[in-house]
Amino acid sequence: MPDVLFNPAPTESPLHALADKAERAQWRAADVAGWDEDMTLPWWLPRKFCAAVVSQLFHGEQATLKMCHRLLAEIEAPAARRCLELQIADEERHARVFLDYLSGIGGLQPIDPVLAAAYDKALAWTGPPEGLIAAFNIILEGEALYALDYLAGWIKCPLFRRIKGQVAKDEARHLAFGRLYLESTLGAFSPDQRQDLYDWLKDLWHDTAFGVLGKFRIPNFILRRRCRAWATTGWRDQQRVLAGVGLVAQ
Repeated sequence: MPDVLFNPAPTESPLHALADKAERAQWRAADVAGWDEDMTLPWWLPRKFCAAVVSQLFHGEQATLKMCHRLLAEIEAPAARRCLELQIADEERHARVFLDYLSGIGGLQPIDPVLAAAYDKALAWTGPPEGLIAAFNIILEGEALYALDYLAGWIKCPLFRRIKGQVAKDEARHLAFGRLYLESTLGAFSPDQRQDLYDWLKDLWHDTAFGVLGKFRIPNFILRRRCRAWATTGWRDQQRVLAGVGLVAQ
């Protein structure tokens, strides 16, 4: 997963530095030029399947927006709030770009029931804000980066690859925010609190990953094999990230 590199000034906190970087990196949907060009898809990838998958990216942005607005009502730290406000601007822009792209390949498709259940479960979290941040800015943003990379490999479309390049930079900053925030707060959690949060995140990831694989008919043997490998090994990657922020032991 890509990381965002930044070097805060000696008197500046990492979250303040990240917010400054995010503000400088704001872009417009129009910056991804070429909406009038042909949206070329490989012959073996059904257009309906492609539209369904890209639609899930749009629905993910919408769910993350709900999370960000909720966190603004729960978090008081100025630097964290500024990061969330900039993330809201990012997610709104991503949703517009994905919707524009979908208009050229078949239009917005319904959210997959498995993903809808995952977002509902994440948003139903009633504990401290760290649970929402871990679910969205660590688990879901990390998987969104993975999905963007693989989808760009399937869709040999220059326009989609430009979208992916712009969106991935923003998502990497959101992931960095989640890591920095959790590193600064999880130390106050008791061992039981950390274990409860870890168990909830593990259930969320497994229900979603294997549920999605069971729902989508992936139209290529090699892609099916890669997706099964992702589902088998993906949680180990998430464990390493969660260990890095202090939720579980290495």
